[in-house]
Amino acid sequence: MIRIALLTLHEMVRRRLVVVTVLLTVGIAALTGWGFHLLVMPHHGRVRPHGEIVQIAATMLALVAYMFNLIFALGGAFLAAPQLANEVESGLLLPVLTRPVSRVEIVAGKFVGLTLLLAAYAFLAGMLEFAIVFVTTGYWPPHPFAALAFLCGVAVTMLAVTFAIGSRLSAIASGVAAVVLYGVAWICGVVGDIGASARSVPFERVGTISHLLLPSDTFWRAAVFRLEPAAMVAGLHGSVPFAATASPPAAALAWGLAWIVAMLGVASVSFSRRDL
Repeated sequence: MIRIALLTLHEMVRRRLVVVTVLLTVGIAALTGWGFHLLVMPHHGRVRPHGEIVQIAATMLALVAYMFNLIFALGGAFLAAPQLANEVESGLLLPVLTRPVSRVEIVAGKFVGLTLLLAAYAFLAGMLEFAIVFVTTGYWPPHPFAALAFLCGVAVTMLAVTFAIGSRLSAIASGVAAVVLYGVAWICGVVGDIGASARSVPFERVGTISHLLLPSDTFWRAAVFRLEPAAMVAGLHGSVPFAATASPPAAALAWGLAWIVAMLGVASVSFSRRDL
């Protein structure tokens, strides 16, 4: 499993994915740094108070975090989609499976390799953005490491569900299916928030069911809540798609972790029974 994980990481480097991702991330960081710099510049001769700068910076950081949430979700889906399907279709797995390597080890190794890659990217990109915000505005989020860990949860969730789908379907089909499921889960989560604000039990149930079926939105809410200062949380009311008025309960987060493990088990069993 460890060898397959290392080979997966080497393959991502060989295909220049890491180089392209680093260049794009540096470009994004430069643009966001310019935007935060404009925030502290005098406007019509007026210098914004520090409290106002912090409030706006926290809001902008939540939007930047949501952008990275999308990057992690889509990246997790499209990185995982070809891992099993393409190697089955090309016949690359046939000589590998003649050796004492089980299909479960192949699934687990590829999953671990991609998880390490996405976690490293999340930490480096996230800390770069936090540093830029702090240097330009003086604002530092309350719980940055916890927020990055939960954003990794979004990526790992998408990896797990895409591996499960990709154990049976083609790369294109599994990638598209995973992205559609992610979008539906996010919309249903917003519907659940609207139901909570309007005290509509059916709408609330829609959000709860979506979080049970695909907990990506649960991890996103936990991440953004840990980026928000207390004053920002106190000022939030009703449904806010790009923020969170409260952290998901511990039971929901535990379910998300158990769901990832269960989905990886489904992927392993399904791939083990697939006719190559």
